[in-house]
Amino acid sequence: MTIPRVSSALKAVELKQIPAPLIIGERINTQGSRKAKQLVLNDDYDGLVDLARVQVEDGAHCLDVCVATTERSDELQFMLNLVKRLSLEIDAPLVIDSTDPDVIEAAVKQIPGRPIINSINLEGDGSRFEKLAPLMAKYGLPAIALCIGPNGMAKTPRQKLETAELLFETGKKYGLKIEQFIFDVLTFTLATGEDEFLDAGKNTLEGIRLVKEKFPNSFTTLGLSNISFGLAPYARKILNSVFLYHAVKTGLDTAIVNAKEIIPYGEIDEKEKKLAEDLIFNTHQNALSDLISYFEKAGQQDSGTSSKKEDVDHSWPPGKRANFRIVNRLKDGIQNDVVSAIADKIGKPDIIKSNDGVLTLDAAKEITHDGAIKTLNEDLLPAMKEVGDKFGAGELILPFVLKSAECMKAAVGELEKYLVKEEGTSKGKLVLGTVYGDVHDIGKNLVKTIFQNNGYSVYDLGKQVPLQKFLEKIDEVNPDAIGLSALLVSTSKQMQFFVEHARKNNMTIPILCGGAAINSNYINRIAKEGGIYEPGVFYCNTMFEGLKTMDALISDEKPKLLTQWKEKLENWKEKSVAVIDPATLPKSDIKPVTPPIPKIIGKPIRLKLDQIKMDEVWKMIDKKSLFKLSWGLRGKAGSASEADHEQLLTEWKIRIIREKLFEPEIVYGYFRCHNKDGKLLVENPSGDDVAFDFPRSTKPEHLCLTDYFGDDDIVAFQSVTVGNKVADVIENWNKEDKYTDAYYLHGLAVEVAEALAQWINEKIKSELNLEKGGLRYSWGFPSCPDVAQHHLVWKLLEPEKSGMTLTETGQIIPEQSTAAIVVHHPKAQYFVL
Repeated sequence: MTIPRVSSALKAVELKQIPAPLIIGERINTQGSRKAKQLVLNDDYDGLVDLARVQVEDGAHCLDVCVATTERSDELQFMLNLVKRLSLEIDAPLVIDSTDPDVIEAAVKQIPGRPIINSINLEGDGSRFEKLAPLMAKYGLPAIALCIGPNGMAKTPRQKLETAELLFETGKKYGLKIEQFIFDVLTFTLATGEDEFLDAGKNTLEGIRLVKEKFPNSFTTLGLSNISFGLAPYARKILNSVFLYHAVKTGLDTAIVNAKEIIPYGEIDEKEKKLAEDLIFNTHQNALSDLISYFEKAGQQDSGTSSKKEDVDHSWPPGKRANFRIVNRLKDGIQNDVVSAIADKIGKPDIIKSNDGVLTLDAAKEITHDGAIKTLNEDLLPAMKEVGDKFGAGELILPFVLKSAECMKAAVGELEKYLVKEEGTSKGKLVLGTVYGDVHDIGKNLVKTIFQNNGYSVYDLGKQVPLQKFLEKIDEVNPDAIGLSALLVSTSKQMQFFVEHARKNNMTIPILCGGAAINSNYINRIAKEGGIYEPGVFYCNTMFEGLKTMDALISDEKPKLLTQWKEKLENWKEKSVAVIDPATLPKSDIKPVTPPIPKIIGKPIRLKLDQIKMDEVWKMIDKKSLFKLSWGLRGKAGSASEADHEQLLTEWKIRIIREKLFEPEIVYGYFRCHNKDGKLLVENPSGDDVAFDFPRSTKPEHLCLTDYFGDDDIVAFQSVTVGNKVADVIENWNKEDKYTDAYYLHGLAVEVAEALAQWINEKIKSELNLEKGGLRYSWGFPSCPDVAQHHLVWKLLEPEKSGMTLTETGQIIPEQSTAAIVVHHPKAQYFVL
């Protein structure tokens, strides 16, 4: 048989390389390379050509090219422009990589040579294969054929072979020859530790062997780096290199990889080689943890893998170095800079002692105290102020602020060793807590972190804090202010109760209020009703707004602040809103429809992790909501780091799976219901029937959820949670000063709970055979605002058996949980009151 070749305008390359493998450079791919994506977004064709040239110089035989991004809609035109440039300037053949068959066809026609198509498969209805197979037949092109069949990705060796057979048999219908198939038998990361993928390495190697045995004239390939996704950079390099060696021995013909990142097998340290092989071949249950532990201790083995270079100038004074580290989130070395700064401030460099590179001061606290105070006030606190100012100006995203806070905490922890503890070393005292009935504390935790790292003593009472507990702590510590946090409208009333109590009892403590549910009008109203509360009630939109207010309250600026606040409040008038009696509103013209009949009625259905398709759930995450709302990627700084956070999401997903941080559970059910006297009466086979009273909209259509149901109907309810473990982990990480990790995990847990809700909602719609309708309405949103109605849902579904409990006010514990009513009516829509 003649060995197939691929070619550029300048050079032909045999697919069968001796020695194997043929290397396909992976870096001109916007889906896997942040640099490539940025070059595409910047229209930097020169940069992309340079990237191609470097890969060829590093040993790539062919180049994978993918230019798809969510940010731009001109993939086809950009691909044409790029492959034209590459064809003129680079002699390596191209691999055209796109999910859009039109882009692939246009690129194939543009290239003066014989490229490879990446990729074909039989996923879903097989439409991708149908569109690309004729192209392969017409131009005689080879294609990477992913072992994905109608039932999804092939995982076991037998599935991989059977899918390859199905791909070839399907290809015969189009006249395709076996040598046109470059089978990718797929590999999955070994970084998760999931039982399902413990043998992923072995299965891939065996899959390659079986395919080559069955189809000796075909070719095989792998996206090599998939095997190590989620591990530290140097660990990835070792694992990829070892895996490539074994894959080639088994019959691998080509590999999609960055050639520069591959280490020859014979040059790999024997210890590292064994760790990688233990993981690949799953020789013992601790293979993953042993590899992770080793490479964590070994650290970064080469500078090429370091994502951030340290720009600290060691000729600077140590105080300036410490300041720079906090602003630029460079934690390593900050303790030594603080020690040196204290000695520098008091002019006693000779008291610095070094023990294996760790610096300490050999002097009494009475000697070091003044230097420590100066370091705090002149270097550390100004750094945090600069961070706050940058955040306020939109130059920093919140996770970066938290990274700086971690640096600050480490610096202050070291500095406190050299302070004489006395009154006045704290800037001031704040009692802080989330109000009674409210289980949300992410905002409150951020306030605590920022205040502590700006020199304040914070007495954090946690969440669901009763009024009396606040009062007892105020009596105990005599704070300069109290901070109240609330997320929901219903719980924000607790702020009003506190202000009323403080006014009635002539308290003198300023009150700082914050949270998603409140606004300046609400705070102005509770501060003014019944007479202005003279010590001040301040609405703090962000943690830095709260810090700014607190700084003024403990300074000589306090009288001026209170005078200005009082003048504004005296002139403030609440806009009058006409009160409409709901009873006078007309009914909507919605007509009930014949209800679907589910197989199980009146009985909760419970799903645990092994019954939930988490691979589908992960795909349902709303990235826009995750990045912008839950991870705080707003403004210019947020946009600049969005590509990094795509990668971060994948890394977090792997970490969550590997460390089993989520323990998802779902309960849902179908119940008979009746539209009766304006209420939705739901039959409860295990107790008293339940009546839901939903509000009616004042808008022209006058919609109400009850209107969608008839006299005898069916309604579904659902409740989901990511489990109780994650809340404990977040709390522990905050205690361990891992603020950023806690923030990221909290945000992702919230969005995964929402994705779980979407997943079970899709399942409900499928079980009810709904083409339209099936909308879910969660309590707390406009159409069903009363979260206390969760108590009614709990009577029906008993979610406590699935790990979800309720507060008195109806909030779900754990916080990362949701509940909803599902309306089958095809004309159901979301509406406001």
